[in-house]
Amino acid sequence: MRKRIAIIGAGISGLTLAHHLSDRADVVVYEKARGVGGRMSTRYADPYYFDHGTQYFTARTIAFKRFLAPFFDSGTIAQWCGKVITLEVGKKTSKRLWIEPHLGFEPHLVATPHMNSLCKQLAVGIDVKLAVEITPLANKTSTGWQLYDKVGNDLGNYHWVISTAPPAQTLALFQTALTDHSPIHVARMQACFALLLGFKKRWDKQWIAAKVNDNPIQWISINSTKPARGNPVTSIVVHSRHDWAERHLEDDMFETQKILVNQFEAATGIGCAQADYLSMHRWKYAVVEETKSADFYLDLEQGIAASSDWSSTSRIEEVWSSAVRLANEINRLLR
Repeated sequence: MRKRIAIIGAGISGLTLAHHLSDRADVVVYEKARGVGGRMSTRYADPYYFDHGTQYFTARTIAFKRFLAPFFDSGTIAQWCGKVITLEVGKKTSKRLWIEPHLGFEPHLVATPHMNSLCKQLAVGIDVKLAVEITPLANKTSTGWQLYDKVGNDLGNYHWVISTAPPAQTLALFQTALTDHSPIHVARMQACFALLLGFKKRWDKQWIAAKVNDNPIQWISINSTKPARGNPVTSIVVHSRHDWAERHLEDDMFETQKILVNQFEAATGIGCAQADYLSMHRWKYAVVEETKSADFYLDLEQGIAASSDWSSTSRIEEVWSSAVRLANEINRLLR
């Protein structure tokens, strides 16, 4: 009899697991949001589109490059090219090269026409249930884990439940099924605010992105300069520093937004009073702060597992790699 596996989360990790496990098991992916993507999500506010989580990613390993190859061929993945600068209030703008320590220059990649397009492609052929939030697991029975959604619907029994949610949500989901010394207990995620700005005119400056020094803002991305973003408007994503976001996580969102707007104007000289779109998103679990080198969590006796940003460095490539290794181990057990 084929095993039944429930995967919680339809980001790059969950969908990668689903693809690698579907040959040996019946897999269902549950996602509490209305769309797939996770941190690779895109905010739609037509005619503005914002990759308000992951801005870009890189490919360093042969395995990940092979995985991406067909998506390059189809145009789902493309290189984002242009001038990147460094900004600091009161100081002269300087050019910044996209160079990684010990690696030199490397291509910076995006999905097209939106960052969630890669996950949309991965979701094809996978049984993905959207807008379904799973309640914490109850006691395991002889037939497996009985899953329910938050409104009480019975979702059936599963031999395995795999979480790709952030650590706090995974702890809540698995409750006492986790060992006290699991790496999920010690993993910590840091927050980030994403300020989203839209202007009904084409971007007319030479730079496409900026690193901001000595400021609550860490990164500015001109989202509309990415490949295949065809609308003649300007969409800008402003990311806060993670340590600053942690300190202001529970502050009034409107006041926090005002601070970031003021800092953006001071750093760039671009006024926001005439912005045609202005919004902000709070990522409570944006990047990993601390984790043991566990790669993933797997409990054969309980039939639970977990892998996501917390088990790596939050780089898309490493999140994907961790999911592949976990899937390979579960496939070995299923054999």
